[in-house]
Amino acid sequence: MDRIVLLDNETINKIAAGEVVERPASIVKELIENSIDALSSTINIELKNGGKNYISVSDNGRGISNEDIDLVFARHATSKILKAEDIYSLDTMGFRGEAMSSISAISDIELFTNSITDKSGSYLHVKGGIEIERKEIGFPIGTTVIVRNLFFNAPARLKFLKSDTTEQGYIVDLIEKIALINNSISFKLTIDDKIIFHTPGNGDLLSAIYCLYGKNKSKSMIPISYENHIIKINGYIGKPELTKGNGTEIVFAVNKRLIKNKMLVEAARQAYKSLIMVNRYPICIFNIDLSPEKFDVNVHPSKAEIKFDDDKAMFNTVYTAIKSCLNYQSSFQNFEPEDAKISIDAVKQEHQINEVQIPFDLNTVSSLNVHEKDIKSNDNYHVNHEMNNRKIEYPHTYETPASNYSEAGLPDLKVIGQIFNTYILAQSVSDFYMIDQHAAHERIMFEYLLDKYKNQNIHIQELLLPIIIDLTPKDFNKYIDNISVFNNLGFHIESFGENTIRISSVPIIMGEPCSGSVFNDILDTLAEAKNSIEANKEKLIISLACKNAVKAGDILNIEECTELLLKLKQTNTPYTCPHGRPTVLKMTQLELEKKFKRVL
Repeated sequence: MDRIVLLDNETINKIAAGEVVERPASIVKELIENSIDALSSTINIELKNGGKNYISVSDNGRGISNEDIDLVFARHATSKILKAEDIYSLDTMGFRGEAMSSISAISDIELFTNSITDKSGSYLHVKGGIEIERKEIGFPIGTTVIVRNLFFNAPARLKFLKSDTTEQGYIVDLIEKIALINNSISFKLTIDDKIIFHTPGNGDLLSAIYCLYGKNKSKSMIPISYENHIIKINGYIGKPELTKGNGTEIVFAVNKRLIKNKMLVEAARQAYKSLIMVNRYPICIFNIDLSPEKFDVNVHPSKAEIKFDDDKAMFNTVYTAIKSCLNYQSSFQNFEPEDAKISIDAVKQEHQINEVQIPFDLNTVSSLNVHEKDIKSNDNYHVNHEMNNRKIEYPHTYETPASNYSEAGLPDLKVIGQIFNTYILAQSVSDFYMIDQHAAHERIMFEYLLDKYKNQNIHIQELLLPIIIDLTPKDFNKYIDNISVFNNLGFHIESFGENTIRISSVPIIMGEPCSGSVFNDILDTLAEAKNSIEANKEKLIISLACKNAVKAGDILNIEECTELLLKLKQTNTPYTCPHGRPTVLKMTQLELEKKFKRVL
């Protein structure tokens, strides 16, 4: 058996750094939190190569005094607490005294700082935990930290980082959320010498939302304010029509600390239940003021996860606050915050935000203006029955290899009718069938789209009036990173100003042209992709199929039901939807007669 030995300091520091610094975004978070604790009013962040090779965070805060320079990169050195009990009365972001030590252990880091108590500033250069240079310098009040060559001495960690654009996306998402919560601080983010955004820092959350999420979203936000004897909630929530395909824009903070908490996300979703579609997420941005004794932030070195002393009470409070706000807003459908226009105009004037003037209503879906003759001219499509102000379309020909028509496939079925506007009843010679219309149509569309995507044979509709979409900086970067995906799907998209795109052509899916919402749904799916897009291709196609398939509750006539079953029979896997749920339930005549006790 090997003997127990004491690890050397270099190994100890590298192991400890692995808990604090998972990726470039971890460094950005720690440095920004230090700037916030220094009472900064402006914080500038610069990145290169997704933060792997260069990160700079500058602030105009209190700075670090000359006499404290020796302890900046020392482990467990902090100005935030003096004893363990102080953790339960924190009013700062940091407190563990591990961040700077951890960052310096696995990077090449430079510190420039000056405090109001000193006559001159200080410069300190540390590489791999070893001091390289120290000197006095002239420097304005505040601090700048530059981090280069992350994980240069830990190549095993470096190879597990994602692509530059993916790592950059994590950072942009993080800074957006921190800027929303700390809206009294002006944040400027520059990536590869290009300014991505610059928030006003005027203390108005709606101004920050406008700057980061765009005009349309900011106009669809509702102020939320709730207070009881324990908790205070302030911020904005989106109107029910403003939803996302994932929960990335549910932003919660406790005492201005950005947190991750699945319970609170679920509370928000439950409050919107029955107001938004299944598998859609609301937009919520608010801060919770709570006594430090009521929660514990010392759960993980990242300080992003917290534990509440009463989870049930927190869930109920957040649910009640959002639900009450939505109920009040429903009584005033045209409600808009009185200060919304003032706030938005103020931020535009202060930062000279140029707004692109579009001579038509961007929210009008009818701007697609697809002519029926354009669809009819395509031999692969026909226009079917109008239903609920929408069309169900099927290709005239859907070629399937002869080997797919096996005895295990779906037999010829005669449609009896539809029940609950959700299930199709049908029968064969000796069996009785119930078919889930959404799951069945989803299977049809999935195999159709997968074939079209693979062969790059998706039909395209050129729009008479282009669709203009404002994106967040994070979503714009995600779009740029996946331009080829949208091209393969049949979209023709151009940049149209800062973080804005112009869609001039859209794919035709089963005879229907896509709307701008389909683009957003695809983008949400891409945002959730953890591997390469090629590895997530099926997930993307499934998402498209699901969102374009007929829904439970849609009324179908006999002809439409018959057409749906005919196309389901021609698929490779007719008995399950792409998610794995059954599409068909079968009962033989004998089983049915046993149910009625006609036979024993």
